[in-house]
Order: sequence, then structure tokens, then C-alpha cells
Amino acid sequence: QDIRHASKSQLRHIRRQIGMIFQNANLVGHLTVLENVLHGRLGYQSTLAGILGRYTTAEKETAVDLLTQVGLADFMYHRCDELSGGQMQRVGIARALMQDPKILLCDEPIASLDPKSAKVVMDYLHFLAKQRHITCIVNLHQVDAAREYADRILGINQGQVVFEGTPDQLSDDALEQLYQGKREVQHS
Repeated sequence: QDIRHASKSQLRHIRRQIGMIFQNANLVGHLTVLENVLHGRLGYQSTLAGILGRYTTAEKETAVDLLTQVGLADFMYHRCDELSGGQMQRVGIARALMQDPKILLCDEPIASLDPKSAKVVMDYLHFLAKQRHITCIVNLHQVDAAREYADRILGINQGQVVFEGTPDQLSDDALEQLYQGKREVQHS
């Protein structure tokens, strides 16, 4: 859908359909996990309702269900600034899914996580996107994670697509071209 000439109201509608998961989670630290997840519904509310934090019972139930699905039901009343990085990313996933998006855009969701937390986050992201039939576009520098979780990989170097294919097609030669001899691949 070409959005370059969309009106403000059209853009608001389009943005509701796009969930975003950020590298640093972008949570409000002094709010609870549940409140942060409920913020995923702000695009559906008036400004006043959003400021007052007015959410329906159904929205609250959905938020609790999402927190259960990402393994954080026991943390829903904890402040977000009390969580680990992996837990924050899972809150970010739940918040993005609260929007009921058609597309999830994920900007380096595991870049600052330890390997165990990164696997947990990618497992949840992969499972929930498949379960809900959501297109998920993930920007990653971790080639091994891309190979494990992606259905399709685009390799971009200096703004140019230098590889497009399935994980099985991502050969060492393609990686050399992608990184131009500066491979940063970690084999486990």
C-alpha cells in the first residue's frame, strides 16, 4: 500500500496495523508491565482516553493473555525498570501484539541480549507471529539467528540487496559478498 500521500487519519489507521519492536524495548520504566502492554492500544483511543488510561475489560484481558503467552504473567504488576533485558523485549512483543497488527517490524530485537535471552525472545517472536499469521520483518546482524528463524533472508550492503533467498541458500560465498570479506559470523 502506497502511503506517501495518505492523510493524517489514513496514516493513523495504517500505523495501527504495524507493530514495532525496538532494540531497547522503549518501555516506560516507572509504569507496570501491564500498563506498558496496554499502551499498545493507544492508537485505537482518543487522546483523552489514552491520557486517562481508560481501557476496556476486554483489552485488559487480552493484555493479561499476551503476558501469559510470553511467560510474564507473574510480572504484570512489576515496574518495567525492574526487568531484565530479555523480559523487557518480551513486554515489547506483547505491547506490539496488543495492536493486533498485520505486520511486525523488529529493529535489532536481540542485539543487546545474552545468547540465552536472545533465543527466548526469538522463540516467542517466531511462534507468536506464526500463530497469529503476522508478517514479521526482523533486522538482524546475527546470521545464525536469521538462518534459524527466517523463512526468507535479504542481505543488504550499502543500501543494495546483495542476497535474497531462503536460509538454506545463504552460502558462505553469499556471506562473503554481503560482508565483503569482513565476516562477523559466529559459528557455534
